[in-house]
Amino acid sequence: MNIHRRFGLATALAFLGACACAATVAPTGGTKGSGATARGDVPVDAAVLIASDGAGGFTFKYSAPFADADGNFDFTNPKIGDRSVTISFNIAEGSVAGLRFKPEGRDAMWIVDKRQVGDGSPKGPYEGRQFTNFSVSPDGQTLTVRDLNDDGLVYRYALRFTLDGKTVQHDPDVKNGEGGSGT
Repeated sequence: MNIHRRFGLATALAFLGACACAATVAPTGGTKGSGATARGDVPVDAAVLIASDGAGGFTFKYSAPFADADGNFDFTNPKIGDRSVTISFNIAEGSVAGLRFKPEGRDAMWIVDKRQVGDGSPKGPYEGRQFTNFSVSPDGQTLTVRDLNDDGLVYRYALRFTLDGKTVQHDPDVKNGEGGSGT
């Protein structure tokens, strides 16, 4: 390989390495009125648009990295690597007026190992150690939770909201990686 070609290849690899770091290393700090992101965690902002379906129910559309439009997250992505994830779910502008997350963080997001419920819904607040630091913003528009992302399991979660004194719930999945820092 000639010197110009080696230099070009080395430059390209250095550039790609810098891009990979820029895409995976995120600053710490709060997100949109939510709890703080733990040092070294990957911050994930998830906008959730909740609309009336016209038949007394609701539709949910998610816009977030590492997730599909139905809110199914995949944290096995190489950009996350072996780090924990701090997710901030934000009720998107244009959602049903008056909708708020349940005020207590653990009641605003129920989580269960998917093997226990299949396509069913979680039946109560999370009781494990994989998800921590549940918090809801004072205005009820943001729910923040930390996923240690180190057990390789798939979880079914339910986001829980209140509207006119009634509970509104949506329950997609989270697929964890196997190497979060756990710190």
